[in-house]
Amino acid sequence: MDLLRGSRIVAYSVGAISLAAGLVLLFWPDRTIVVVARIAGVLIAAIGLGECIEAVTNRGRGSYWGLLLLRGLINLAMGLLLLFWPGVTVQVVVWVFGLDLLITGAIGLIASFRVPKEWGRSGLMIRGGVGIVLGILIMAWPSVTLWILAVLIALQLILAGVVLLWSGYQLGKAEVVTS
Repeated sequence: MDLLRGSRIVAYSVGAISLAAGLVLLFWPDRTIVVVARIAGVLIAAIGLGECIEAVTNRGRGSYWGLLLLRGLINLAMGLLLLFWPGVTVQVVVWVFGLDLLITGAIGLIASFRVPKEWGRSGLMIRGGVGIVLGILIMAWPSVTLWILAVLIALQLILAGVVLLWSGYQLGKAEVVTS
């Protein structure tokens, strides 16, 4: 039950942060690339750190902890890159975001098959699939403007936030039913 409770708290926290960041980006997409890169960098690094902590904390309780740790390290590295190298061109940001979404989406999709249905497998599958599709779309148009990039990232963050909030709710229901 502690595992479910901890996962629910992580899902709610990261979901709320993702949703808020996505809404900010959606309503103010005309900000500079430095602001977008730093906001996204902080968010992706925070998500990666949370995934790393969850993977290390729960390494003895599940067989997918190694994939979660890998995904967390990739997100942490991508986030720190964007945070400490904000003056990059739009092209680099497009590729960093696209690659991050593609890789973490694929890892999330693979890991979702190892999660029981009642623990929110469908949410992980949706998030992974959407990440893959958006990653490919972003990398297919490297000359995308800042506005389009901000809107696509905002949509990904909003969807991820909603899916994580739903997963947290589902985990809370599972905890109540089993108590």
